[in-house]
Amino acid sequence: MKKTTAIIARRLLLPALLLTLNSQLPTASAQGTAFTYQGRLNSGGAPASGLYDFRFRLDADPVGNTILGTAFTNAIPVTSGLFTTTIDFGASPFTGSNLWLEVDVKTNGAANYTALAPLQAFTPTP
Repeated sequence: MKKTTAIIARRLLLPALLLTLNSQLPTASAQGTAFTYQGRLNSGGAPASGLYDFRFRLDADPVGNTILGTAFTNAIPVTSGLFTTTIDFGASPFTGSNLWLEVDVKTNGAANYTALAPLQAFTPTP
């Protein structure tokens, strides 16, 4: 009887152990393509404040001749010159080659953007 009980206990223990281990496995989730951009904006030599519209362009060269993507963010609050926004160009432009970011800005609702110079090189960061 003891031998039979031990065999049954082992047969029950293995599935229970596998179920427990399986429930503890982490699940992998894909990262999105959006990233956070923080900046400082001056207007007339002083830190800007108010709502601003931004246009971000992803370029393949440092002078902005080859635009790979454009993203708009509107009515971004700028306080004491500082702002934070999320930009998403999608996944396709990020292939490992050198890229530059062009930032254009206008006061919320104005007709024309002003390009900020120089373009910023994309660099990896943790």
